[in-house]
Amino acid sequence: MDITTDGLASKIDPRELLYVSDLDGTLLDGEGKLPPDSIKRLNRLIDKGLNFTIATARNYDSAYPLLRGLNLQHPVILFNGVYLTEFHTGTNIFFSDFISPEMINEILALVEPREIAPFIYTYGDNHSVYYRSINNFGAQKYINSVSSYKNIKQVDEFIFSEYERISGFLLIDTKINLEPIYNKLLSLYRDELNTYFAQDVSNPNFHWLQSFHQKANKGIMLKRMTEHLGIPISKTVVFGDYMNDLDMFKVAGHSIAVENALPEVKAAAQQIILSNINQGVIIYLESIFK
Repeated sequence: MDITTDGLASKIDPRELLYVSDLDGTLLDGEGKLPPDSIKRLNRLIDKGLNFTIATARNYDSAYPLLRGLNLQHPVILFNGVYLTEFHTGTNIFFSDFISPEMINEILALVEPREIAPFIYTYGDNHSVYYRSINNFGAQKYINSVSSYKNIKQVDEFIFSEYERISGFLLIDTKINLEPIYNKLLSLYRDELNTYFAQDVSNPNFHWLQSFHQKANKGIMLKRMTEHLGIPISKTVVFGDYMNDLDMFKVAGHSIAVENALPEVKAAAQQIILSNINQGVIIYLESIFK
């Protein structure tokens, strides 16, 4: 397994490259956290000239508490490419298309009779998350993880203002309960929604089902970010573990999978490094910035 200097960085000063990492299953540990020591090590690298940022399926409400101590100098890709956001203020620089209210109402009619409670994400003046109830431990753990975020709102009914656009939704439940919904969404909205279904990395008894607009993906937003920063896409190095990272792999200058990545992701990567549990991304970056 190669964790030394890759071909791209060996030819170019690594300070000229932009390094972009996924979070869950890639940079975060097995409990879905970024420990203080990891933050300190990354900040030390940033101080040495590392151009580093994040591309995650998490929304601002759940990404910010994890990373607030990280001295990120570049915008972050959030919610699977829905937003390019200035991390320390939450200000969106670019955003992709949104899900129509009519489609959300159709999806609510599909999931609520099954007693699965959705989280619905919107953007108006700021990022907000709405939910009606919590009906399982997985959903409660998610709420606990974002409880410090002021724009988490429990409501009796999902009613949105004319200024709010719906960026996506999240269902948290067991695989056996969510899999039929996942298959139904694929059959009904394959051309309209970008949908991901996976085990909760930090709580393996539960699965997450997330949907975004079809045009929201990390690869598209990576291109927009590099254009915004004036960095050639050929000078990007990306890290990932899951299917939604493949969109970045297709456009980046160099793609790296962690050892725990899905087989399809490792097959598409140009390089494989140590797992997230073994801090593969940080060890790799430290090997570049000696």
